Formats: sequence, structure tokens, C-alpha cells
Amino acid sequence: MTTSSTSTSPTSGRARSRSTGATVALVAAIVAVIVAAGCAVWFGYQGYQAYFVQKPIQEARDGAVNGAEQAIINVTTVDPRDTADWKRRVDASLTGKAREQITNQDVSNLNSMITDAGPQAASLTSRLMRSAPTEVDADGGNAKVLVYVAATSKRENEAGVTQTMGFSVSMTKDGDTWKANDIVPLDSLQYQDPGTAAGQDGGQGADGSAPEGATQNGGGGN
Repeated sequence: MTTSSTSTSPTSGRARSRSTGATVALVAAIVAVIVAAGCAVWFGYQGYQAYFVQKPIQEARDGAVNGAEQAIINVTTVDPRDTADWKRRVDASLTGKAREQITNQDVSNLNSMITDAGPQAASLTSRLMRSAPTEVDADGGNAKVLVYVAATSKRENEAGVTQTMGFSVSMTKDGDTWKANDIVPLDSLQYQDPGTAAGQDGGQGADGSAPEGATQNGGGGN
């Protein structure tokens, strides 16, 4: 009986080993290319999001908040010696419904109150406390901002009376500038001489009252 056996030559084994190694290297190279391409796409997407999506939203948010804060400061800062400057600052910060709410008649009424008070007429100043956007539509150029200020009514040689007031300010982009087009008071604010009886009102801000809060800061009208 004849028995036969087969054996693998060392040369054949080395050839298969080299072939397997080459295959593994090729697969690894392909995977590396795929991973690199995926990373490029991911970073490209993130870059697009940051520059074309997030940046415009952030710019709109900052512009709306800054505009709302300034509008409220302007409305709640009144120098009895220069109400014309107050009206000028208010007009620069408001548009649409908000601007229509402060009429020439309102200014006339304010002047009458100041005249009646004489040299004891009180000034009104406000300090920004905090603010926050509640809605931002960067594409539509609209936003809503909550603003809070500490408003102080003071006459010469007397301590001032300070109240914290809040407002919901609807903002719209007018050209390159964000302006308030509606102001809804969360509390009412009246222009009142600290020495007069409570309840005397006048010189109110848009919608019959002063603006709403702001970011921590101090400020005067611009």
C-alpha cells in the first residue's frame, strides 16, 4: 500500500503571508481615506454652522439686546431742563408703534408738569440691571427682549426714590440699527416729583410707562 503526503513549501507560505499583509494594508489605507473624508465633511459642516448660522444669530441677539437696553435707558432718563433732548434720544431709539406712543402732546404734558413744579422739578435717571432675549429671528430681523432698570426720581437736595421696573421690548432691525417697535411694561413707571403726592403722573414712556430691564451695567441716555 502506497501512502502519499503533501507539504506546503516555505516559499508558498511566505507568498500567502505577503498577500494577506498587502490586503490588510490596502484596507487600512482605504479606511484611513474614508475617515479623513468624514472628518473633513464634519469640520466643514461645523465651520458652516458657526459662520453662516450661529454667527448671524449671535449678532442679531447682541444687536437686539443692546438696542433694547438703550431704548429703555433713553425713555427713563429725563432732564427737566432739557426735554427736547429726551425726545430726540427717544425718537432715535424707537420706531413703529413705540415711536407713535410718545407724541408731541406727551412732551407738552411733561413740560407743563415740570413748569408747575418750578425749580423743585425732579430729574429721572435709570440704571441698567439685567436683560435677556426671549425670541430672536435673525432672518426676519425681529426679537423680543426683557429689560429691567432701576429708575430713580430725584430733586435737588433730597434723597432720590428708586424703583425697579421691567419691560418686554419688541425689537426690529431698521437698516443696520435695532430699534424698539413696541414696549410693554411689566410694571408702570410715572414721572413723579418725590415731594408731590403719590399718584401724580406724566412724562410716561412708550405705552404709558418706562422701559424694561437690562444687563448688569450702569448707564445714561445716549
